[in-house]
Amino acid sequence: MRNRRLALLLGAFVAIAAPWPLSAAEATPEALVDALNAVFGKHKGLRASHAKGTCAEGRWIPTAEGRALSKSPLFAAEAPVVARFSLAGGNPKVSDKSRTPRGLALHVALPGGAEHDFVLLSAPVFAAKDPDTFLGLLRARAPDPATGKPDPAKAKAFMEAHPDTKVQPAYMAEAPITASYATTPYWGIHTFWLTDARGATKPVRWSFTPEAGVVGLSEEELKQRGDDYLAAELHERLGKGPAAWTVRLHFGAAGDPLDDPTLIWPEDRPSVAVARLEITKAAAPGEKGACDPLMFRPDNLADGFAPSADPILAIRSAAYAVSLARRME
Repeated sequence: MRNRRLALLLGAFVAIAAPWPLSAAEATPEALVDALNAVFGKHKGLRASHAKGTCAEGRWIPTAEGRALSKSPLFAAEAPVVARFSLAGGNPKVSDKSRTPRGLALHVALPGGAEHDFVLLSAPVFAAKDPDTFLGLLRARAPDPATGKPDPAKAKAFMEAHPDTKVQPAYMAEAPITASYATTPYWGIHTFWLTDARGATKPVRWSFTPEAGVVGLSEEELKQRGDDYLAAELHERLGKGPAAWTVRLHFGAAGDPLDDPTLIWPEDRPSVAVARLEITKAAAPGEKGACDPLMFRPDNLADGFAPSADPILAIRSAAYAVSLARRME
């Protein structure tokens, strides 16, 4: 485990040094992590974002349609998965009853030493269209040094000036507060390029739909739940059997946005069910797991996939590397 941690840390420094396509130099990985810490506080040993989470394990099961679609090793055979379910934001005590997005991160260890990571949200959109806007949003939400409290008027004014920052909150305001991590849908908010079996490249996005259905909680049911029900519920549920999601690739068409994670593709775009994600075991509440030392990288892709020019996608791994280095101190 120690060697694994050292390898990850070395990878973090390599990632930090890598370039990313930004139109302005203000939003560096370090600046983003600093801004997250300013909003949510610094919590020793925890992630700067998605601080509250629980580890799980399972397997990735490609479909025949997936194997026919692409020669990528991601679709070649079943593979073990390390997963982390979480809540967005850097507050480790955030209530599970809040309307903050849920997260699902996956590391798929493929045959022959290949691997593929997913970093998914329970909303199909991100909080801002580019790193500079996201940095500005975080700074607008940070506590005022004079009062020690955030200024709601400042955050509101920033969002009014940047309409892209309203998309995710509007979606979450209408989405159900789900009863379980296992009854939550997840999306890949970025576009990737897939090389198909004929060698053609196509823009794609991911969705993970729970086989148990999307189950929300009523106001009365929410009152009966504690602030930390999600990890306990998942651990208890998996003790009775696995939870599963249908994994689909959605194909973009001409004119669809490829580099703005706040814009959703039309629902009528064609899609293919390429795999089944099965989660079989979760850590008990408060227990560590295999996911804790990992840095899930959205640009860690198996052959056959390549990142788009989305600037949020480009900077995420470098920001995660900064967070990883700090939580290992």
